[in-house]
Amino acid sequence: MLFLPLTLAAASETAVSNQHIYDNAELLSTFDREALEEMSEEYGNSAGVEIMILTHNDSSAVGAERYIEDFEDKMPLGDRVYFLYDVANGEIFIEGYGLAETYIHSNRINSILDEMEPLIRTENYYDAFAAYIKLSSSYMKDDSEINTDHVYTYDSPSSTSSTDNILTNIWFQLLASLIVGGIVVGIMAYNSSGRMSAGGSTYMDQSNSGLIGRRDDYVRTIVTRVRKPQQTNNRPGGGFNAGGFGGGMSAGGRSHSSGGRKL
Repeated sequence: MLFLPLTLAAASETAVSNQHIYDNAELLSTFDREALEEMSEEYGNSAGVEIMILTHNDSSAVGAERYIEDFEDKMPLGDRVYFLYDVANGEIFIEGYGLAETYIHSNRINSILDEMEPLIRTENYYDAFAAYIKLSSSYMKDDSEINTDHVYTYDSPSSTSSTDNILTNIWFQLLASLIVGGIVVGIMAYNSSGRMSAGGSTYMDQSNSGLIGRRDDYVRTIVTRVRKPQQTNNRPGGGFNAGGFGGGMSAGGRSHSSGGRKL
């Protein structure tokens, strides 16, 4: 009996950590919420990402982007994608964290919202959320159009090493051949020519030589260019984009992709 409270507490924490649907606006029936919870876990596990859905109807809440950022800062680090429907302000918003920032970037977020918006406008919430879950999972498995918001380095475990790719590249082989050939020809030319036996001091009178003048000649100007860092987006309710870069940084320092729109 002494272990019973600890067991119950552990079970409660597990249940909370496994939750993906937070329907505070009460848009879904109990049956639909449970079905979407199962769908979110199934599709998320197959794609290696947590697929989250948030709704609220609080007119005093912070803006949509900040709302998701604050929610994410309370979670352990992980690969997650969030959808939020702010009913009070009529806003829908998506953010991607971890690998989801790379795969669910602003262009793909716009595509997801294009599918969801007409369904939400007609209050067909279950189908809208189901479409978001399926599309998010699908995009996480699609390498064809990633890295449009940032310059990422993504290493696939099954890909060949960069050294192998360089060595088998025809341009690298051609360049290496030209370099080796140039070195060989240079050595042959050097060995075949006569050598100069006189040096700079051979014809110089050390007793009468000296500095007779000085001159400064302008040679060149060197300009160093440094890439301007992108401005992060920490303002409440910000981050709306029109197909270009969309992203920001949470107060907890977590970078994310983002995109949203007014209904």
